[in-house]
Amino acid sequence: MINESRLVQTFLDLVVIDSPTGQERAIADEIARRCAALGGEVIRDAHHNLIARWPAVRSQADWLLLSAHMDTAGADVGIKPQIRDGVIYSDGTTILGADDKSGVAVILEVIRSLQEDDIAHPPLEAVITVSEEQGLVGAKLLDKSQLIARQGYILDSGGPLNNIVVSAPSQDRLYVTVYGRKAHAGAEPEKGINAIRVASEAIAAMPLGRIDEETTANIGVIRGGTATNIVPDEVEVRGEARSRNDEKLARQTAAMVAAFDEAATRHQARVQIKLERSYNSYALTAETPVVAKAMAVMAQHGLTPALKASGGGTDGNIYAEHGIYCAVLSTGMSEVHTSNEHIAIADMVACARLLRDIIAQS
Repeated sequence: MINESRLVQTFLDLVVIDSPTGQERAIADEIARRCAALGGEVIRDAHHNLIARWPAVRSQADWLLLSAHMDTAGADVGIKPQIRDGVIYSDGTTILGADDKSGVAVILEVIRSLQEDDIAHPPLEAVITVSEEQGLVGAKLLDKSQLIARQGYILDSGGPLNNIVVSAPSQDRLYVTVYGRKAHAGAEPEKGINAIRVASEAIAAMPLGRIDEETTANIGVIRGGTATNIVPDEVEVRGEARSRNDEKLARQTAAMVAAFDEAATRHQARVQIKLERSYNSYALTAETPVVAKAMAVMAQHGLTPALKASGGGTDGNIYAEHGIYCAVLSTGMSEVHTSNEHIAIADMVACARLLRDIIAQS
């Protein structure tokens, strides 16, 4: 059975280990140690991505992938978890890190529970990645040819436990530099071309936010200027567009590029734009085996399965590009990436019980 107190303690142990994206060495060491203690064959790459494998127990089924990521969003460190009324929070000064250490904790507890109760199961391949929060970087760097499993489950979603994420968008990233002309802002501003103004007018002219039910866009970073008495001659802008429809994404990205080009032309500035496809969309159906299995087990648990389309990517986008199809399950995490991030213990336990039964019936 799932041991609630042990699951909670594993989660608490993990969240106090600092692991912002790019600083995962310590958390990778700890997860590797725990996987090895469970008898897993542990493989780590140069980036600290981790693969752990356990053989089948009285099962002829195919390999099953279990995935989560070990990094946390932003730069918060020194996380101090607190339990209030059955819910785990931080102390309010940082994120909690349930995204996605709840997924890691659930995977570890489920594997231990299967072993303790001698439950038959297929061969299991756990993949815990780094740098997920900055564009699925760890999954991209992972040598996917090492992976044996062709299907599985990703524990990296929030909301009700009956949710199954079956599709996610493609994402384009925009890296823009606007070049104007420097001048003294008080003595001869007319000789300058204000790069910040050019960028601002471009941003104001482009569609942003919720474009439609499948498409979003955002400008998230602006850097430029050196002093208030100097007309700025250079500004850097970073943005993104996402859509589950690639034709819509192409139109949105083109509209953002056109806005920068038009503003630059109007002010006789110059603009340099680099586009990068961060990841590609995918879509599963109710008939996809891992989805169908999750739905059946949810029904056994008294849940009504709800197939959801996500507005964000997961490592599943990268796996799908390599023929590995994963349904994304909720651990119950809520208000992630904020100081009010939290997770109910009951939800995390229910997620572990659900995953254990999915594995046992696979």
